[in-house]
Amino acid sequence: MSTDRPITIRDLYPHLTKAQLAEAEVNIRRYLAAVIRIAERLETEGHTVAHLNLTASRTRANVPDERSNSPISNN
Repeated sequence: MSTDRPITIRDLYPHLTKAQLAEAEVNIRRYLAAVIRIAERLETEGHTVAHLNLTASRTRANVPDERSNSPISNN
């Protein structure tokens, strides 16, 4: 993948149909909107990025049968 252009939804999910790509884009935009709202809320409460630990946890998720229960890193 070239670094000369932005990454597209198609780059991330090359196997999806056009309809699935459109749904994925909507979901990503909704997710980002939620992240922005959280960041704005934290900012209004006086938190800054420097005060937040934004690193991935190395612990396992607590939701049974969830795909995200695998370790993030084996380092």
